[in-house]
Amino acid sequence: MLRTAIRSLALVTLLAGCTQQGVIQGRLEVPGASGSQAVTMDWEMDTFDNSGKLAVSLPSGELYTGRYLQVTSTSTADSLGTAWGGWGGWGPYWSDWGSYGGPWMGGGGYSTFIQNYSGKVISTLFGNKGDVMRCRFQLANPSEGMPGGGVGECQLKSGDTIEAQF
Repeated sequence: MLRTAIRSLALVTLLAGCTQQGVIQGRLEVPGASGSQAVTMDWEMDTFDNSGKLAVSLPSGELYTGRYLQVTSTSTADSLGTAWGGWGGWGPYWSDWGSYGGPWMGGGGYSTFIQNYSGKVISTLFGNKGDVMRCRFQLANPSEGMPGGGVGECQLKSGDTIEAQF
């Protein structure tokens, strides 16, 4: 019994140590304002899949949190739900990423979506003051996920954007 408990504790400790975290440095651009402001985003990668948590604190004090998902050939329509949803129909859309799949806009369907978006990370974040932010990143080395770095941007309904690099 004691041996089983020790093995279980060792396994939990080992798995907990596999979680990776990082920081993304960004610049908040407000239309019509001069200059930009530094923004830090914190990410935490889940141990066994291509997703994790993302948090962004803006200079205004609003905190945005949510989940991100790295789109891979093993992604499913169900796994994309939270990361892709929640925009409430606002745009502009990121048409430079190619065709959108059927569940989102009239496009080439789910397989086209996966093909076009593989190696990218998507996220919808919800603010503690009621706003919504959407983010997209292009990974520098998709096989490494978020720890491999990349570039990206986030967009708020107000039109404010965050350019990011990690």
